[in-house]
Amino acid sequence: MPFLTPQQPPGVGFRDLKNVDGPANGVADVTRPPSVDEVTVKNRVPVVRLDVDAISDAVAARLATSLLGHVLYLKNQVPFPVGQLGRLPGANANTRAAKQRAELLASFDTLSSHLDTTFTALSTAFARCQNSSLSSDSVAKSLPPNTGVARAYLAILVGPSLSTPKSKVILTVDGLDARIWGQREESSKPEDGDVDEEVDDDDDEEDHADNHTDSDDQEEPEDSDEDDEDVGEPDGDTDSNEEEDTAPPSPPPYTSHAEEQRFLNSADRLLSRTLAGADTESYGLSAELSPTQTHILIRAPRRFSHPAWIPRQNVTTSLEAVLHEFLDESLQRKVADAVSNQKSRSAKQKKGKPEGVWLACRDGINPDLTLLQDALEQRPNIAEDDEMIWWSWDGKLVGFSDW
Repeated sequence: MPFLTPQQPPGVGFRDLKNVDGPANGVADVTRPPSVDEVTVKNRVPVVRLDVDAISDAVAARLATSLLGHVLYLKNQVPFPVGQLGRLPGANANTRAAKQRAELLASFDTLSSHLDTTFTALSTAFARCQNSSLSSDSVAKSLPPNTGVARAYLAILVGPSLSTPKSKVILTVDGLDARIWGQREESSKPEDGDVDEEVDDDDDEEDHADNHTDSDDQEEPEDSDEDDEDVGEPDGDTDSNEEEDTAPPSPPPYTSHAEEQRFLNSADRLLSRTLAGADTESYGLSAELSPTQTHILIRAPRRFSHPAWIPRQNVTTSLEAVLHEFLDESLQRKVADAVSNQKSRSAKQKKGKPEGVWLACRDGINPDLTLLQDALEQRPNIAEDDEMIWWSWDGKLVGFSDW
């Protein structure tokens, strides 16, 4: 199945995304060859390939919300797509079906708003982990050159509890933009101590300059002007260089709300087309399950902080096994699992093997992120704040069938 890109990406990306300008006729380039890892994934899980250098927190949050809506419908947790549930006519709002629908829509809307800030906090946590790792020379040498991105995982478990899921769907964000949000505002505010020291230094320099000028006038009155000019030139160059080095990073280019929404809508449509194509190729996410609860989890370091997410140390071991099983299957890391994928599709669903979707950048799935993940998580004497655990959303999503 070919991997599509949005047909009309905006000319200017938002935040730190750099979109590739399309050809003059407005038709997107669909001939770019997939990466090596992407070839091994394409017949096992859907891959959404965006035309960006890095996946921002806004894009990750939007597609995670969209994928959850698709999973709820494909797993038979709602009778209609989530976007249509709010437009269904209801004769009596006091019925059990109407209350269940209202509760699910309210929870879905709350989760959608939480995901917007969740991936921002996750991006910051990944950036801090990478910064702490780069402080060690032995670890820094083992890291790939481009460490400004990370690989994030979100799990959607459909089942009565976290320990007994009937279906497991993993969203892999391959290339999440890792940056410390809010650092520019903090660095631009001088501390009181620094201001006082600068004032004292200026006073000392003025006193020293006055004394030096008096002595020059007495001893060398003729050459004093030329000497001052010669000495002053390199000082000006040094000051300008220091200002350039210490200047805070420039803000990301401005993008209007309309341009941002166009890009998000294009990515949303690409996800829908990819899932539809995967279903026709017999590796989609459809399954007939009875309505039950749906649990949302993310994999993040202990330093991650968000009020809507609860650390789940007790299920981390089991979820790590699910994640490794998904990666082994999708990346073909085990030869035995790569035989007769389509024929064994029904058997996999019966056994409850994990499914998933890959979200990748323009160059496809990045093998360097696998090396980066292994280097950060398997290094000796890992800091406690850098340890990866699973976190669950503190809300509740309950499916229903009546309408």
